[in-house]
Amino acid sequence: MKKLTVIALTVLFTHTLSAQDLTARSYVEKTAIGNKLGTAVGYIFPCKVEVGGFYQKNAEFMNAQEITERFYEKEFAGMYLNLPLKHYHKINFDLNVRTGVVNGQNFAITPSLLGSYSPVKAIKMGVGVGARMFRPTLQASLAIRLNKLY
Repeated sequence: MKKLTVIALTVLFTHTLSAQDLTARSYVEKTAIGNKLGTAVGYIFPCKVEVGGFYQKNAEFMNAQEITERFYEKEFAGMYLNLPLKHYHKINFDLNVRTGVVNGQNFAITPSLLGSYSPVKAIKMGVGVGARMFRPTLQASLAIRLNKLY
């Protein structure tokens, strides 16, 4: 009975989410310390503002050298806000601000300028530049709009 309830709630939750304008994003970020892998899920409002949550962690398999900095970011989780700057039909420019907790103890705000290209309505490929701890960062991402898949 427990499994049936869990399955029913999962189907109901998935159906509710699929009716919304949700986006799922995976990204790689190159920082001065090393490479980071992240994932984010957000809601896009009709005015094209996107709000959501993200989780990012250190990509050990991509970093060739041993990180020797006293303070470095192992994980970063929190909320993000994506504000549209200029939107064309397939090319978009957005201001992305991520705020959250680093390593479970420090608060950080990281702004980025993101450019993206949408070959189809459901997929968005992006690149961006940003700042973290007053150092520049580079970002590459792939986003999927979940309600545009069908």
